[in-house]
Amino acid sequence: MKVVGWAAICALAVVLAGCGGGGGGAAPAPDVQPQLTLTTTALKEDMAVGDEFALKIDGRWSFAGTGTLYLQLRDAGATFSLPAVQAANADNSVSLSVAPLPALAAGKHTGTLELRACKDAACAQPFSSTVSLPYEVTVSTVPDWETHQGNARHSGEVPIRLNPAKFSKAWEWRRPASTDPIGGINPVVTRAGKVYVTTDVYFSEARLYALNEATGAEVWFQSMGNAPAFNPPAIGAGKVYAAVTGHEATFLWAFDLNTGTFQHKSAFTGQWPHFLAPTVVDDQVYQGSGYYGGEIKAFSTTDGSLKWTAVAGGTWDMFTPAVDSQSVYHHDGASLFVFDKVTGAEKARIADPFGSSSGYDYHGAPVLGGRGNVISFAGGAFSGRASANVEHYEQRKLSSFSIADAKYEWSTAGAYLTAPAVGGGVIYAARNSPMALDAIDEATGKVLWTWSAPGTSDTSFHRNMVLTRTHLFVSTNSNVYAIDLKTRQSAWSYAAPGMLAISADRTLYIATGASESDGRLVAVRLK
Repeated sequence: MKVVGWAAICALAVVLAGCGGGGGGAAPAPDVQPQLTLTTTALKEDMAVGDEFALKIDGRWSFAGTGTLYLQLRDAGATFSLPAVQAANADNSVSLSVAPLPALAAGKHTGTLELRACKDAACAQPFSSTVSLPYEVTVSTVPDWETHQGNARHSGEVPIRLNPAKFSKAWEWRRPASTDPIGGINPVVTRAGKVYVTTDVYFSEARLYALNEATGAEVWFQSMGNAPAFNPPAIGAGKVYAAVTGHEATFLWAFDLNTGTFQHKSAFTGQWPHFLAPTVVDDQVYQGSGYYGGEIKAFSTTDGSLKWTAVAGGTWDMFTPAVDSQSVYHHDGASLFVFDKVTGAEKARIADPFGSSSGYDYHGAPVLGGRGNVISFAGGAFSGRASANVEHYEQRKLSSFSIADAKYEWSTAGAYLTAPAVGGGVIYAARNSPMALDAIDEATGKVLWTWSAPGTSDTSFHRNMVLTRTHLFVSTNSNVYAIDLKTRQSAWSYAAPGMLAISADRTLYIATGASESDGRLVAVRLK
């Protein structure tokens, strides 16, 4: 009986220890641990407040034990929305997705994601082995649309990610009926939940409206009285700016953004001109000017006093300068001018080999690129109508200039009509001879790819481009399209053309009318 009892004891203990002559104490064997590895070594992402997107985490797993293995991601930094615990893939791969939390605030968010393996679907019995993944997410506020093509660079870029499945029309507004022969509105600007609209007039009552972004309801308006012409507005320094232009009656007006209260006005010279929206940067607002055109005036945003005047010459109107931290940029059709931001002194004048000074309007603005370069239309253009909102006829080449070297770089092979958008090393512009939208390499001017409108009613491109991180918005004569930048296919369309803008509130505005405003503003919610 003793021998049998000892054999039974050994049989029970064989997995823990060998049965020796001395019959010593047995040590428990450790659990078999899974092995986890990640091929994604770090997450670093820039995003805007409200962006919705997923980030992939890839890796491998192995496990010599028995039973189903479960995987769980944890985030002590509370930056991401995490996937539910899930059974490990049968092919031993790790493939998980995380999404930034919808309410993630602006700023830099750092932390570590921890991947661990568990014995059960609730992860009540985790294994001790884990693997960590550091992350850094920088969240930026969404800029408002403050001047021609959105910003002082005139890039037409709003760095947000969008989901077309969420797009929906919010409201529309129409300019009140009047006896004005034009009846249109100018391109709009936005700030802090309001959209600002000026009426395009010809010797009739000019009005500036502030509308509620959520509802389209009028918040306030200001009448300029009878005016020869009223130009597009701009935002900056807590004020909304808009110029009345004629002959003697030529002023840049400033009103309080919230209340519409008059702040100041600045006189400048003109001979029945029309201009694009002024450009506001820091404590100065830059306005096109000149009795014979070709001037830039810098006014104080504090009291409207004149700081300096820069003279390029030429008879151009329908322009606005681009501005960065050091300089002010103006193209007169024949050359790019660079002026000192503080004094207005001329720093450089770079001839455009495809440019000319024909005496017509310019219809455009320099665009500050991402390579220390400036992109501008070569030559001028003409609309045939005394109106700030009417599109020009001519297609023109785009030329690029190096700021540091003060020299011409390249010009596109084709000629384009639409105000371009620039971002991510690519210039987007559309042409109508033949009809095509081109994505152009910013470094070389070569066409990277081309998009054609899908509708049979789409016969020409018009107005301007607006670029986001995921989509490019463009108007034809019949529709507005959102083009998916990955698939290069139309992801959404709206059956009305027009001048485009996107606000910080993620609202797309269409001042409808293919080449001339019909006085209507459509708001499309993009979230």
